[in-house]
Amino acid sequence: MEIPHRLKCAETWAGNEGTSSAADLPGLRVWVHSTPFGPGEAGGDVHYVSVCPSCIVSRIALADVSGHGRAVAALSAKLRELMQTYLTALEQTSLMRDLNEAVISELDGVHYATMVAVGFHGRRGLLVMTNAGHPPAFWYRADRNEWAWFDARGAEGRIGVSGTPLGLLPNVAYDRVIVKPEPGDLIVLYSDGVSEATNPAGSELGRDDLLALARGLDTTSAETFGLQLVEAVREFRAGRVAEDDESVIVLERLRAAQAD
Repeated sequence: MEIPHRLKCAETWAGNEGTSSAADLPGLRVWVHSTPFGPGEAGGDVHYVSVCPSCIVSRIALADVSGHGRAVAALSAKLRELMQTYLTALEQTSLMRDLNEAVISELDGVHYATMVAVGFHGRRGLLVMTNAGHPPAFWYRADRNEWAWFDARGAEGRIGVSGTPLGLLPNVAYDRVIVKPEPGDLIVLYSDGVSEATNPAGSELGRDDLLALARGLDTTSAETFGLQLVEAVREFRAGRVAEDDESVIVLERLRAAQAD
């Protein structure tokens, strides 16, 4: 297996092209897989990973922009700009507010974006997640050997998304969830191209069945789990061509020996 790249302090890794690679952040490993839909090399899913200049705060984000082309390029540039502005901040309220206003003012009034953003404090081990209309993340808790939706408090009656997508309404406040993952825990972010994959009969995978797939996979590392999840979704499609961009990001809380 390829050795993950270790992000340096103040380094940024971002894009909307196809990729399948891993990187080590302070206390956290991130594995990113992205497959753009259609003939081009770039798609509407945008991923972003960064480490602050002090090598304390890391941020991971996955955005899904409606449409392709100029709208995606514009949001990608604004996402990078604002992520750099808030590079040292674990709290994401201001970041999400400014991104929402930027999408409203800078795009054409037609496009919008869903996004999930994660901030991780390497010394405290705290993880903050904010969701703007994106499919809910799910979490493997190694000490319990169990999978669950990331925000268990909101699982009952869940309609499928959390928060308001970026660019739809002004002055939106975004909730956050703060947890302290334990070594070996995995947190999985994905775009709706994954959960809405369809098989030859036209049946959609759906989020419950996506989580069911996860329960049968190897959780020993972010890379191993991520590769198996992508393959499981491909097998579900059974040869049917993907109809949307597909992105998966797996976060693994590292043990002290792995993080050194």
